[in-house]
Amino acid sequence: MDLEGPEASAAQRWTVPSPEHPTLAAAVEQAFDGTHIQVLSGYSECLAGPLILDRSIFLDGPADCSALITGEEGLIVAAGAALNTVVLRRLRIRVVGGCPALLLAGGCTVDRCEVETAGSGVGIEVAAHSGNAVQILRSVIRDCQVGVSLAGGAAAAVLDGSHVERCVCGVALTGLHVGEGWSEVLVSLAGASLALNSEADLRLRAWSVQEQASGLIRHAPPGEEVSVCGWPGEQCNVVAPTDRGPVVLHFNGGKVNATLFEDEDEGCAGSEEDGLEEGLSFCELSLPDKAAAGSDL
Repeated sequence: MDLEGPEASAAQRWTVPSPEHPTLAAAVEQAFDGTHIQVLSGYSECLAGPLILDRSIFLDGPADCSALITGEEGLIVAAGAALNTVVLRRLRIRVVGGCPALLLAGGCTVDRCEVETAGSGVGIEVAAHSGNAVQILRSVIRDCQVGVSLAGGAAAAVLDGSHVERCVCGVALTGLHVGEGWSEVLVSLAGASLALNSEADLRLRAWSVQEQASGLIRHAPPGEEVSVCGWPGEQCNVVAPTDRGPVVLHFNGGKVNATLFEDEDEGCAGSEEDGLEEGLSFCELSLPDKAAAGSDL
């Protein structure tokens, strides 16, 4: 698939480096809507600060993917919430200061890029208000604390043909909402492959489940996380607590099945009284005092 970025006339097609635009940061600062910036093979730039893309721009790297952007702060996309508002293609982005390499707060397509943060930050962070206009295609995200962080739920982005590897957590998903029974809420993410992530391939925060009969919505307790390993290539089960009892989540690629249980004692979903001790072994609940609890065992 060939991406079509913002339409540009010959006057709007710039080259970096060139006498008129010696650096990418300078070109972006001078660019206007519809500018197509071609980055030449072998080009390398260390950013002095965040590179803010707040208009319709196409940053097009060389065919050999050799252009490298480094720095302690990364790229911030803050353009409109429409597909292909900003296109980043064939770029290598390496951020080492703990900041996200890419912070996407608007419509953006990331195609055939390599993203790294030296294990200290988020590779690609998709903000909650980005809409559903983010595509991460045929890219590699590696060596990050979190490979891809989705604050706006599963529909906030499409991961297709991308690889997330050697991260602590592959994909962190905040705000997953499912109904009781089967749903296809993760279809937009299941086209990615995840491997060699040390703690989780998928980590859930602030999940909710709607009861089929009553329509009531059960919510995750504040501050808790559930880690899933093997997704999306393997079928996985986890038991997650809610404010009205535990839920068993079965993951099969882009499909999720939610089976609800009542918590008669209104205690912790992981308590021994609820009879789900064996099921709880499938998941990892990240609590504030988890490290302390583990040291007492």
